[in-house]
Order: sequence, then C-alpha cells, then structure tokens
Amino acid sequence: MKDIVIRHYLFEEIHCEPTTQTGQTLRRLCAQMAPKLAKLDIRLVFQEALLENPTPENIRVKNRVTFSCPEDDMPERDLDEILGLQVAHEPCRTCSDEAGFPVTCRTVLVEEQGYQALPSGLIADAMLRFSFSVLSGGQECDSHSCGGCCEGCHGGQ
Repeated sequence: MKDIVIRHYLFEEIHCEPTTQTGQTLRRLCAQMAPKLAKLDIRLVFQEALLENPTPENIRVKNRVTFSCPEDDMPERDLDEILGLQVAHEPCRTCSDEAGFPVTCRTVLVEEQGYQALPSGLIADAMLRFSFSVLSGGQECDSHSCGGCCEGCHGGQ
C-alpha cells in the first residue's frame, strides 16, 4: 500500500477562520475518501504541519495544502500546482490581531473567484489527480494518458 501524505500548514498561535475551515474540510474528505482509495492500495495520511513564530516572511505558507508520496519519491506538490491554479495573498479578516502584524491569507483563484477557505471540490479534485498520478507510477501527462495534471491531455489540444 502506498501512502499519500496530505499536509496542511498552519500556525498554532494564529486562529484563522479560513485555515480552520480548510482543515475541517480536509479531515472530512480524508475520512470519506480513505476507504475508497484503500481499495486501490492507497492510504491517505493527513498531517497538520504546525509552524511556530509567525513572521511577515513565513506567514504566506499558512493554509498551504500539499500532496506527496514518499514510496514513489514524489515530493510535496501544492494543491494549486496540481490543479493548475494561481495563488494570491489577500488580507485576512480574522488573524491579523493575533499575529501582531498585517496578515494576508493564501487565496486560490478559480476563474477570477478567490477562495481562502478551500472548497471540498478543489481538494477532492487534487486528491484524485494526485492519486491517479501515484497509480500511474508518477507519469506526467502526454497525448495519450493523464498522470495527474490534465493540462496536456484535456487542455490545449
């Protein structure tokens, strides 16, 4: 069985509403998808990467979600990279006071709509694409198959 490690980055000292919502969605989706993916010999391993001492330089990793597969030497890939989405950083309404400096939240952009709290559909899409990439041996897309990114086989043709 291969492990897919899903890592959610957060700061213990900062209680950020979008980060909390993303964490809840991740836990729920992992619980729902784990039995289905286990039938394909994939085990989901959810980890909260608790970071310390938020600074203006490192705060931008807050609410980052990554996927990796150590057994196949597949390093961490960001959800937005897997889905081919852009990331912006927008002011956070809930956590600037706790940090002691202005905080921007990682915001994933989908068709000009920004999401600070990641919707379950985006997380599930990235989870499935990464899982299929693991099942295909980490292959990248070509004109005949999809190894997880889907831009080459479904996009510009």
